[in-house]
Amino acid sequence: MWKIFLATLIIISFSKVKSQNQLPDFSVEDVGNNKVRISWINPFGEVCIQLTAQSSFDSLRGFKTIFSTESPQLPQNGFVYTPPFKGKFYYRISYILSGNAFYFSHSKIPVGAGLLQGPEQLLEKNEATRIITIRKYDSIVAQIFYSAYRSFKDSMVRNTKDTLFIVSQDEIIIKPFNPYNSYKPSVYVVTNPDGFIEIKLPDASMKNYKLIFFDNGRKLFTINHITDGDLVIDKSNFQHAGWFSFELYEDDKLKERNKILLQKDF
Repeated sequence: MWKIFLATLIIISFSKVKSQNQLPDFSVEDVGNNKVRISWINPFGEVCIQLTAQSSFDSLRGFKTIFSTESPQLPQNGFVYTPPFKGKFYYRISYILSGNAFYFSHSKIPVGAGLLQGPEQLLEKNEATRIITIRKYDSIVAQIFYSAYRSFKDSMVRNTKDTLFIVSQDEIIIKPFNPYNSYKPSVYVVTNPDGFIEIKLPDASMKNYKLIFFDNGRKLFTINHITDGDLVIDKSNFQHAGWFSFELYEDDKLKERNKILLQKDF
């Protein structure tokens, strides 16, 4: 199916489209009074299963989660953030798409409201001649103009379950959908805005819950007799960042078997 989209888009790829702040691009605006507005356009729809905003003192490491949206699939979203103190902060967006592929945007510093930011300015100037290389596995599928790539990406999201993995600003890899890797986030074991794993069991005091975490199939630890309806687990219990599977039992009966991503603060 995507081959038909690609053939059509190559024909129309010479038409120029005005740049928008679509993920992995986003906007960070200084709105005064030590506040910044972070916003984005999400072209992935229901394929986007988790989205967080992060901040750091530099542009490469030390990033910490400052916001986690409860509706990552919304086409347009944003929030206003108040840094803990005045200073130079960098911001970026992290998001996860179906198939467990996760991405990080480029880091940005706030600019005055309405002004184009550095990477966007460069994109606006070079959009007419910018070429995107699209690969599938180790083979080059096509090389198209950026304006056509945006339409191709939208068509992929609407009409296929394949994933587009962003290797660099000018290189994309198509990862065919694998139904065995499909992932639906848990409503009981979630990641909170601070990046910690949180257990939400409103009726915990009335039932007998048990939660077991696994690391690559090896039992990591067990929480017996959970009575707190909202319990946060310290990251030190997991030893490293990455995916962890879990089994949630209610009255000794399996209620859910799922997995969760613990992101690294870096």
